[in-house]
Amino acid sequence: MSTQFTKTAVGAGLIGAPLLTLVASIASPAIHSDDAAQLAVISAHPARFYAFAIFTWAGIMLFVPALLGLMQMTRDRAAGLGNAGGSLALLGALIAGGDAASELVAWQMAAPGADRAQMVALLHRSDSALGSSLVYTVGGLAFLVGLLLLSAGLRRARAVPTWVAIALPLGAFLNIAGFSAASTGILIVSSVILLVAMGWVGWRVLAAPSGRSLVPDPAGAL
Repeated sequence: MSTQFTKTAVGAGLIGAPLLTLVASIASPAIHSDDAAQLAVISAHPARFYAFAIFTWAGIMLFVPALLGLMQMTRDRAAGLGNAGGSLALLGALIAGGDAASELVAWQMAAPGADRAQMVALLHRSDSALGSSLVYTVGGLAFLVGLLLLSAGLRRARAVPTWVAIALPLGAFLNIAGFSAASTGILIVSSVILLVAMGWVGWRVLAAPSGRSLVPDPAGAL
């Protein structure tokens, strides 16, 4: 795999992941913690909810090359933190991808002709079952703790400025808080924070001279 291809994939992931997440948050209709209310919203806005699910899933997929690229930036000066944090964050992202894909099932639960009472009961069972809720809880914690460690490694490696190292875990925390509080406003804010921080790094990666490694010049991250 060529260095240029790697740089393009990482740069596109760093910019595209939070950008698509932002588009998903803007497209999303209201989010409700009550299952009956949520299905009612999906039924009233099926196209918007479908866009929310698809863009969320696509954004999470782009987190994979983005996180791999950030891990590589720590390899010379903070490989331990980078590898541990990046691995946890990747685990969280992959679990979140499964969660996002499951929203397509909820989209069909609200389709015309479906028995609403049965669909509400099924959605409630799926959301409240320990076997599924525990997995998603672990995924959210892994993503947050992973970004904390990875950001510390990036800062120790002097690969990013301090504000980027703070913004990455802050954006992740607000994203988890937004879903927990059923707030599209918090989700939008979290996506903007991640877009500014990750987009800055992604722009530097894409703008670097051809053939240059992903490991940045430390002087550029002061």
